[in-house]
Amino acid sequence: MGLIEDKALVEAALFVAGRPLSVKELSKALGIKSLDYLEKLIELVAAEYAERKSAIEIVRVLGDKYVLQLKQEYSQRVMHLMPRPDLRTGELKTLALIAYLQPVEQSKIIKLRGSQAYEHVKHLLGMGLIYAEPYERTKILGTTPKFAELYGFPENDPILIKEAFKKVIHAEYEDLIEKLEKEKKREPEE
Repeated sequence: MGLIEDKALVEAALFVAGRPLSVKELSKALGIKSLDYLEKLIELVAAEYAERKSAIEIVRVLGDKYVLQLKQEYSQRVMHLMPRPDLRTGELKTLALIAYLQPVEQSKIIKLRGSQAYEHVKHLLGMGLIYAEPYERTKILGTTPKFAELYGFPENDPILIKEAFKKVIHAEYEDLIEKLEKEKKREPEE
């Protein structure tokens, strides 16, 4: 393939992924062996978006990952048009708990929601709504910028998100809140 087709292929991959992709992931998915060439292609496509003052941009995130996204100044104005993700009731409840308790240990979510929450977490991770970082023998979970954008938050600010979910959690999980309060009292002070 030529340069034009290679650039179009990179653009297509970033568009359909809907999440940050590493150069290695792109290389494997597109069959482009040279990582240097691939990075140059990404830079060319990003420059074309910038040159024509597009509402879309390609941004380097998390080290060597790239994401095709809407510029912040436009996302706020068209957010109401964005489709909401298809989540089952159980997944929504798990997501609400993660949003409210973040950063929270996965083991705590499982204790509160039951073993089905493992599947919920896996699905939410796959959708890019939450992150998971290894922590001792469990993982720490929290919301992502994609979550913030989809649910109308100006940024992925855990304090702002917790406050917004406080009413939802207290209404839906009165029994769990009591359980959490009791656990907090039992935990030794550091």
